Amino acid sequence: MKHFIFTFVALLSANAFASSSTPVPLIKQNFVSVEYTSNGKQSGCGLRATAENKDNLTLNALITVFMKDTGATFGVVKVVARKAEMKNGVPKMKNGSPVFLNIGNVTKAWFKPDSAAQPKVYSQGTSHNDGYMETVDYASTVDLMQLLSQENFKIGFSFNTGQADQTFIFDQWMDRREGNAFAACMANLNNVIEENKKKRSF
Repeated sequence: MKHFIFTFVALLSANAFASSSTPVPLIKQNFVSVEYTSNGKQSGCGLRATAENKDNLTLNALITVFMKDTGATFGVVKVVARKAEMKNGVPKMKNGSPVFLNIGNVTKAWFKPDSAAQPKVYSQGTSHNDGYMETVDYASTVDLMQLLSQENFKIGFSFNTGQADQTFIFDQWMDRREGNAFAACMANLNNVIEENKKKRSF
């Protein structure tokens, strides 16, 4: 697998980042590798971080990179934040599914590995229901995923209600199997991209 150059571009000032709310302890956190295939070949790789805090706010953050059939590469960031409606200390259910409160749309999200001086901020995407999604640059997204897979990191997001950013700290690294799966996925995807470039150069 080729070595990736770790670069990090700050999109917000330090003052803007400092205004985020104080991170609250997580009840649950999970960090795994995800992969996508098309026509028997690797077409995408990513990382999914999920967690829940003491206020029953659940985070599901997905950061991925893909190669289209045309050979074009791109990244995608998706962040979903939900808060369950509770009754007698347990989530309220309807038709077998949890009932979620209306807490506003996620309109901005950011990721900050411990080694980065500034967070990578996403605020030019679209909000839908309780989620946020943005198509992003491939190379910088690969660099960010490499950092996230190797160190502690924070994920922050804000709602359209004007509240301070909610912040989640991930300090439980993916296990060796997930780490190996991510490395293998990225190696395979890189090989597919290089093969595609060679075919198109003739």
